Amino acid sequence: MHKSRRAVSRITISMVIFGLAAALLVFAPPTARAGGATEAIPDFRFCEGYFALCAASTCTRTGKRIAVNTITGGTRNFPEADCTCPVILGTSIANLSGGNMKGSCEPPGPGHLWSTYQARPDIPQALTNWVPHLPEDAAPPQVCPGSPNRQYVQCFSFSCDIDPSEPYINNVPVVTCHCAIGATLAGLPAQPASSFPTQAGQGKKPICDDLPIGNVIQIPSP
Repeated sequence: MHKSRRAVSRITISMVIFGLAAALLVFAPPTARAGGATEAIPDFRFCEGYFALCAASTCTRTGKRIAVNTITGGTRNFPEADCTCPVILGTSIANLSGGNMKGSCEPPGPGHLWSTYQARPDIPQALTNWVPHLPEDAAPPQVCPGSPNRQYVQCFSFSCDIDPSEPYINNVPVVTCHCAIGATLAGLPAQPASSFPTQAGQGKKPICDDLPIGNVIQIPSP
């Protein structure tokens, strides 16, 4: 009974973390900018089909830059990281005007998927050799404390591609997602040394230093 209640609590926390960020973006009023332009409005939609779920992944710097759609219009370049993420079939939420999406749930091309989000307590992950069932794939949320040398990777609504040489790990379908280091859900830089939530690491704090997937709930000032 106690374990079941804890599991429900963890799922609830995860949904609240993402849901609050989404709500803040959706209901933030458009803000006028110089020249009379207004900020872009996030386009949150439910998508059906295959998607990458990166919430429990860690990532590797590529040394490149990646363009990210911003809530203020246009794009902004961030350091890029590659993240190996499991492929899930079902309903997920996406921001069609965020990440590097282009206004549609349709895959960005043959052999590609979008990294979107679905709240769930279990996600196959490298930490436990991609075993696709509980307890090995448990993905409870935790908060990584802010640190000047600690960064997260934002992978929500970014493009991923299938590696033909390794489409499965331990029978789990995976893709490589190309994501932004230190970007907020609004496509703007996070404040330095921000704390952030993640489902990576199964509650173990050392994962916070391994470029885990996360996000910072932060809205640009009017």
